[in-house]
Amino acid sequence: MSIDDETLMAFADGELPASERAAVEEALAHDETLVAKLAAHRSLGARLSSAFDGALGETTPQRLTDAAKPPRDAEIIAFAPRDKVRWSYREVGAMAASVAIGLVIGVGVMQRPQPMLVTSANGLTSNGALTSALNRQLASDEAGAVRIGLSFRAHDGAYCRTFDLTEGGASGVACHGETGWSVPLISRNASGGEIRTAGASAEVLNAVDRMIAGDPLDAEAERAARAGNWR
Repeated sequence: MSIDDETLMAFADGELPASERAAVEEALAHDETLVAKLAAHRSLGARLSSAFDGALGETTPQRLTDAAKPPRDAEIIAFAPRDKVRWSYREVGAMAASVAIGLVIGVGVMQRPQPMLVTSANGLTSNGALTSALNRQLASDEAGAVRIGLSFRAHDGAYCRTFDLTEGGASGVACHGETGWSVPLISRNASGGEIRTAGASAEVLNAVDRMIAGDPLDAEAERAARAGNWR
Protein backbone atom coordinates (compact mmCIF):
# COMPACT_ATOMS: atom_id res chain seq x y z
CA MET A 1 0.00 0.00 0.00
CA SER A 2 1.31 3.44 -0.91
CA ILE A 3 1.29 5.92 2.02
CA ASP A 4 1.31 9.60 1.00
CA ASP A 5 3.09 12.31 3.00
CA GLU A 6 -0.13 13.78 4.43
CA THR A 7 -1.20 10.42 5.84
CA LEU A 8 2.29 9.80 7.25
CA MET A 9 2.32 13.23 8.92
CA ALA A 10 -1.10 12.64 10.44
CA PHE A 11 0.14 9.26 11.73
CA ALA A 12 3.23 10.87 13.30
CA ASP A 13 1.14 13.60 14.92
CA GLY A 14 -1.38 11.12 16.35
CA GLU A 15 -4.20 12.53 14.20
CA LEU A 16 -4.86 9.53 11.97
CA PRO A 17 -8.14 7.66 12.62
CA ALA A 18 -7.72 4.22 14.18
CA SER A 19 -9.24 2.65 11.07
CA GLU A 20 -6.28 3.92 9.00
CA ARG A 21 -3.44 3.42 11.49
CA ALA A 22 -3.20 -0.33 10.99
CA ALA A 23 -2.52 0.10 7.27
CA VAL A 24 0.28 2.59 7.98
CA GLU A 25 1.82 0.35 10.64
CA GLU A 26 1.74 -2.56 8.19
CA ALA A 27 3.45 -0.45 5.51
CA LEU A 28 6.10 0.71 7.99
CA ALA A 29 6.91 -2.90 8.87
CA HIS A 30 7.94 -3.58 5.26
CA ASP A 31 9.25 -0.24 3.96
CA GLU A 32 12.54 1.12 5.34
CA THR A 33 12.22 4.29 3.23
CA LEU A 34 8.86 5.04 4.82
CA VAL A 35 10.35 4.46 8.29
CA ALA A 36 13.12 6.97 7.49
CA LYS A 37 10.59 9.57 6.31
CA LEU A 38 8.58 9.11 9.51
CA ALA A 39 11.71 9.56 11.64
CA ALA A 40 12.67 12.71 9.70
CA HIS A 41 9.23 14.24 10.23
CA ARG A 42 9.28 13.45 13.96
CA SER A 43 12.77 14.90 14.26
CA LEU A 44 11.75 18.12 12.52
CA GLY A 45 8.61 18.37 14.64
CA ALA A 46 10.67 17.99 17.82
CA ARG A 47 13.08 20.72 16.72
CA LEU A 48 10.25 23.10 15.87
CA SER A 49 8.53 22.41 19.17
CA SER A 50 11.67 23.02 21.24
CA ALA A 51 12.43 26.24 19.38
CA PHE A 52 9.04 27.74 20.21
CA ASP A 53 8.21 26.19 23.59
CA GLY A 54 8.67 29.56 25.26
CA ALA A 55 6.31 31.42 22.96
CA LEU A 56 3.69 28.66 23.06
CA GLY A 57 3.75 28.65 26.85
CA GLU A 58 3.11 32.36 27.23
CA THR A 59 -0.16 33.46 28.81
CA THR A 60 -2.75 34.73 26.35
CA PRO A 61 -3.08 38.54 26.67
CA GLN A 62 -6.22 39.54 28.57
CA ARG A 63 -7.33 41.82 25.71
CA LEU A 64 -7.46 38.83 23.37
CA THR A 65 -9.32 36.70 25.89
CA ASP A 66 -11.87 39.48 26.40
CA ALA A 67 -12.27 39.99 22.65
CA ALA A 68 -13.08 36.32 22.18
CA LYS A 69 -15.99 36.44 24.62
CA PRO A 70 -19.43 36.93 23.02
CA PRO A 71 -21.62 39.83 24.21
CA ARG A 72 -23.80 38.89 27.17
CA ASP A 73 -26.99 39.25 25.15
CA ALA A 74 -25.64 37.45 22.05
CA GLU A 75 -27.37 34.31 20.82
CA ILE A 76 -24.89 31.46 20.53
CA ILE A 77 -25.62 28.94 17.76
CA ALA A 78 -23.85 25.58 17.86
CA PHE A 79 -22.93 24.30 14.42
CA ALA A 80 -22.31 20.65 13.67
CA PRO A 81 -18.60 19.76 13.65
CA ARG A 82 -17.01 19.61 10.20
CA ASP A 83 -14.72 16.78 9.23
CA LYS A 84 -11.13 17.75 8.51
CA VAL A 85 -10.21 17.87 4.85
CA ARG A 86 -6.86 16.39 3.89
CA TRP A 87 -5.61 17.37 0.44
CA SER A 88 -3.47 15.03 -1.60
CA TYR A 89 -0.14 16.19 -2.97
CA ARG A 90 -1.51 16.16 -6.51
CA GLU A 91 -4.29 18.53 -5.46
CA VAL A 92 -1.86 20.76 -3.57
CA GLY A 93 0.49 20.90 -6.55
CA ALA A 94 -2.34 21.75 -8.93
CA MET A 95 -3.51 24.58 -6.70
CA ALA A 96 -0.07 26.02 -5.96
CA ALA A 97 0.23 27.73 -9.35
CA SER A 98 -3.24 29.27 -9.11
CA VAL A 99 -2.50 30.47 -5.57
CA ALA A 100 0.66 32.22 -6.76
CA ILE A 101 -1.09 33.79 -9.75
CA GLY A 102 -3.91 35.08 -7.55
CA LEU A 103 -1.48 36.59 -5.09
CA VAL A 104 0.63 38.20 -7.82
CA ILE A 105 -2.44 39.89 -9.29
CA GLY A 106 -3.09 41.49 -5.90
CA VAL A 107 -4.82 44.69 -6.97
CA GLY A 108 -7.87 43.92 -9.03
CA VAL A 109 -10.85 41.89 -8.00
CA MET A 110 -9.86 41.92 -4.31
CA GLN A 111 -8.79 45.59 -4.46
CA ARG A 112 -5.75 45.03 -2.23
CA PRO A 113 -3.42 48.04 -1.87
CA GLN A 114 -0.40 46.01 -2.97
CA PRO A 115 0.19 42.41 -4.05
CA MET A 116 2.09 40.29 -1.53
CA LEU A 117 4.01 38.47 -4.26
CA VAL A 118 5.43 39.74 -7.52
CA THR A 119 7.31 38.04 -10.33
CA SER A 120 10.90 38.86 -11.17
CA ALA A 121 13.62 37.46 -13.40
CA ASN A 122 14.51 35.04 -10.60
CA GLY A 123 10.96 33.91 -9.82
CA LEU A 124 8.58 35.01 -7.07
CA THR A 125 9.61 37.69 -4.58
CA SER A 126 7.79 39.16 -1.59
CA ASN A 127 6.08 42.53 -1.71
CA GLY A 128 3.95 44.83 0.41
CA ALA A 129 2.66 43.42 3.71
CA LEU A 130 4.56 40.16 3.23
CA THR A 131 7.92 41.95 2.90
CA SER A 132 7.09 44.04 5.97
CA ALA A 133 6.28 40.94 8.01
CA LEU A 134 9.38 39.06 6.85
CA ASN A 135 11.58 42.03 7.72
CA ARG A 136 10.17 42.94 11.13
CA GLN A 137 7.65 40.43 12.50
CA LEU A 138 8.73 37.82 15.05
CA ALA A 139 7.15 34.39 15.33
CA SER A 140 5.78 35.38 18.75
CA ASP A 141 4.14 38.58 17.46
CA GLU A 142 0.40 38.77 16.98
CA ALA A 143 -0.43 37.93 13.36
CA GLY A 144 -1.98 40.43 11.00
CA ALA A 145 -2.28 39.68 7.30
CA VAL A 146 0.79 37.46 7.68
CA ARG A 147 1.70 34.92 10.37
CA ILE A 148 5.39 34.10 10.67
CA GLY A 149 6.17 30.49 11.51
CA LEU A 150 9.86 29.77 12.03
CA SER A 151 13.20 31.24 11.02
CA PHE A 152 16.29 29.22 10.14
CA ARG A 153 19.60 29.20 8.31
CA ALA A 154 19.66 27.36 5.00
CA HIS A 155 22.60 25.29 3.82
CA ASP A 156 23.85 28.23 1.73
CA GLY A 157 23.94 30.46 4.84
CA ALA A 158 20.87 32.54 3.94
CA TYR A 159 18.18 33.28 6.49
CA CYS A 160 14.83 31.77 5.56
CA ARG A 161 11.39 32.10 7.18
CA THR A 162 8.11 30.26 6.81
CA PHE A 163 4.91 32.26 6.63
CA ASP A 164 1.16 31.84 6.43
CA LEU A 165 -1.20 34.29 4.71
CA THR A 166 -4.02 34.42 7.24
CA GLU A 167 -6.69 35.39 4.72
CA GLY A 168 -5.40 33.50 1.70
CA GLY A 169 -5.14 29.96 3.03
CA ALA A 170 -1.59 29.72 1.69
CA SER A 171 1.80 29.18 3.28
CA GLY A 172 5.34 29.35 1.98
CA VAL A 173 9.07 29.76 2.50
CA ALA A 174 10.98 32.99 1.86
CA CYS A 175 14.78 33.39 1.88
CA HIS A 176 16.68 36.66 2.22
CA GLY A 177 19.17 37.70 -0.45
CA GLU A 178 20.88 40.80 -1.79
CA THR A 179 17.68 42.10 -3.43
CA GLY A 180 15.19 41.16 -0.70
CA TRP A 181 13.09 38.07 0.01
CA SER A 182 12.76 35.43 -2.69
CA VAL A 183 9.89 32.94 -2.35
CA PRO A 184 11.00 29.50 -3.59
CA LEU A 185 7.80 27.83 -2.38
CA ILE A 186 4.15 28.86 -1.98
CA SER A 187 1.36 26.34 -1.45
CA ARG A 188 -2.24 26.04 -0.40
CA ASN A 189 -2.47 24.84 3.21
CA ALA A 190 -2.89 21.11 2.82
CA SER A 191 -5.11 20.85 5.92
CA GLY A 192 -7.79 23.09 4.47
CA GLY A 193 -6.78 26.23 6.36
CA GLU A 194 -5.86 24.64 9.70
CA ILE A 195 -2.22 25.28 10.56
CA ARG A 196 -0.58 22.05 11.65
CA THR A 197 2.88 23.26 12.78
CA ALA A 198 4.22 26.81 12.88
CA GLY A 199 2.10 28.09 10.06
CA ALA A 200 3.15 25.48 7.57
CA SER A 201 1.62 22.97 5.17
CA ALA A 202 3.11 19.52 4.65
CA GLU A 203 4.83 20.73 1.50
CA VAL A 204 6.43 23.63 3.40
CA LEU A 205 7.60 21.38 6.25
CA ASN A 206 9.21 18.99 3.77
CA ALA A 207 10.96 21.94 2.10
CA VAL A 208 12.24 23.17 5.47
CA ASP A 209 13.57 19.69 6.26
CA ARG A 210 15.56 19.75 3.00
CA MET A 211 16.81 23.32 3.39
CA ILE A 212 17.56 23.75 7.11
CA ALA A 213 21.11 23.69 8.45
CA GLY A 214 21.12 23.03 12.20
CA ASP A 215 18.14 23.98 14.37
CA PRO A 216 15.50 26.69 13.86
CA LEU A 217 16.29 30.03 15.46
CA ASP A 218 15.00 30.43 18.99
CA ALA A 219 13.39 33.73 20.07
CA GLU A 220 16.73 35.34 21.02
CA ALA A 221 18.48 34.33 17.80
CA GLU A 222 15.48 35.49 15.78
CA ARG A 223 15.68 38.96 17.35
CA ALA A 224 19.43 39.10 16.69
CA ALA A 225 18.91 38.16 13.03
CA ARG A 226 16.27 40.86 12.68
CA ALA A 227 18.60 43.44 14.26
CA GLY A 228 21.19 42.49 11.63
CA ASN A 229 18.65 42.90 8.80
CA TRP A 230 18.73 39.15 8.11
CA ARG A 231 22.30 39.27 6.74
